[in-house]
Amino acid sequence: MNRVFFFTMTLAVALQPCLAQTKSTAKPKPPITAQATRGRELFLHSPKGTACATCHLVDGQGTAIGPDLTDIGSVVGPHGLAGTIKMSMTAYVQEVQTKTNGTFPGIQKQKDGDVLQIWDLSQMPPVLRTLQSADVTSMKQNEKWKHPPTGAGYTQQELADIVAYLKWAATGATAEIKPSDL
Repeated sequence: MNRVFFFTMTLAVALQPCLAQTKSTAKPKPPITAQATRGRELFLHSPKGTACATCHLVDGQGTAIGPDLTDIGSVVGPHGLAGTIKMSMTAYVQEVQTKTNGTFPGIQKQKDGDVLQIWDLSQMPPVLRTLQSADVTSMKQNEKWKHPPTGAGYTQQELADIVAYLKWAATGATAEIKPSDL
């Protein structure tokens, strides 16, 4: 597992109680900057492949399949966020093997008794599958599926714009993010 991602996720989980308190007492955000606006557009409608919002939620926009990036954006710096965007593997994606439907990359949404809900990432947008636990023969760390931004070819400036959006959405930060910050 990528160390930057592991640290990022560990930090985000550890700070959940603090983040919940901060959200309840947060001040209104300042107006969005031009850089964050460009980043939001890339997040929501990337011309370079699968948009981040296909699988991630930020500031109430997008889809909650992968982690909500609002919380991560509030505690992780620009370098860590850019590293997380560019990493090819994620800890959340599992290789799901079934008795009847073969193998697919997936993220488990929930388990209720003997029923599993798993997002099938072999399709874009991902499809939520409902499976009986007995039909799933194994779930192990993914070794094939790649995080879509890996192959998108974002420039350093585009990554800086996306990071600026994540920081603005999470904390209201308006400071410019420079490519050299990544």
